[in-house]
Amino acid sequence: MTDSELSPTGAPAADTLPSPAPDQAPETEIVVELPGLYCPKQPRRHPQADLVHERGLAWMERHGFCTTPQSRKRVADTASADFFGAVCPDADPELLQPGADWCYLMFIFDDRHCDEDLGDYESLLDLSLRIARTLEVPRCGVLDPRRPFTTAVVDLAERLHQTAPPPLIRRLADAHRAWLLGAARSRAGRSGKALSPDDYLLIRMLDCGGLPTLVWIELSDPRVIPEQQIVSPAVRALTEMALLVAALDNDLFSYGKELWLAAHTSAAMPANVVNQFMASHDYGLQDALRDSVALRDRIVHRFVEVHDQVIPDADAPLARYLSNLTCLIPGNLDVGLRSGRYRDPDGMHPNAVRTIATMTGTPSAIGPPPDAPSIAGWWETDW
Repeated sequence: MTDSELSPTGAPAADTLPSPAPDQAPETEIVVELPGLYCPKQPRRHPQADLVHERGLAWMERHGFCTTPQSRKRVADTASADFFGAVCPDADPELLQPGADWCYLMFIFDDRHCDEDLGDYESLLDLSLRIARTLEVPRCGVLDPRRPFTTAVVDLAERLHQTAPPPLIRRLADAHRAWLLGAARSRAGRSGKALSPDDYLLIRMLDCGGLPTLVWIELSDPRVIPEQQIVSPAVRALTEMALLVAALDNDLFSYGKELWLAAHTSAAMPANVVNQFMASHDYGLQDALRDSVALRDRIVHRFVEVHDQVIPDADAPLARYLSNLTCLIPGNLDVGLRSGRYRDPDGMHPNAVRTIATMTGTPSAIGPPPDAPSIAGWWETDW
């Protein structure tokens, strides 16, 4: 399907996304069934995703992250090559590889330093600044050589400097700072007062890691998008909408995993759009799932409207970027629902969690969401 075939309500027929096979069902402890998710484009798969995957695992092994069958499975379960391949299905695999490698590494970083590590958030901020600086100056030496991530980050940074133009290197470093600032803010608030749904959206746009992901997506195409185009209000809005939808979908397909971890470990339930609706509206789970899906449907519908206004005047590099943004929404959803990362919560209980989801051709709600001033501007302008 090409971008010209997108329309706010003219989506493909409903398609149920895969879940574990019936013979695996007896192992399942938690089942989460989501309302239909509006998705105006079918997911795609990069034809060489398997090659990118094997190269990515080999790279992670060289840096000490796949030394046991369990650790290798945990890295593989992130499905990072499938994710980047679904977002950039037409990319040269050589240009796709660094982004996939980064994704494998950052999932493990996220687990260790943003989710599971109980150290203070000031330490996370310090490490985050050092990673961003290393992306700018690979041999600056600000990362502790004893840390497990150091050699991998330096290697990625050196590869980046061999191929990327300086403006994208700068934007990637800035995007990392924004991501890890959001992660630290989210973590610092876990023991504080509950966030409002709008406060949650404001933080979630940063702490989901979407901004650096989208710069790596740009790097999958050798053609550079002029700075004035990529930072224009309309393209910026499309970028933010796509990454926030991906973040909200991640909240939905990771909800069962978080329930399982809260029940079986000392981990507390992290901030999640479903929990935000439950806390702020005194909802039960089904009502919170309904409103969470309605929120992301509103954003997807607006994304399609703005996309259709921008695409006629886009040159080839910008058109490829907009195509990748449209692929991000179904691709992230499809890969996330298939991923062992969310079906096997701790790497030792395959199929303990099952999430059932269906893609639909009609949004459950349209128009600006109520009480969400942080994103209301997306509906206030016709570009």
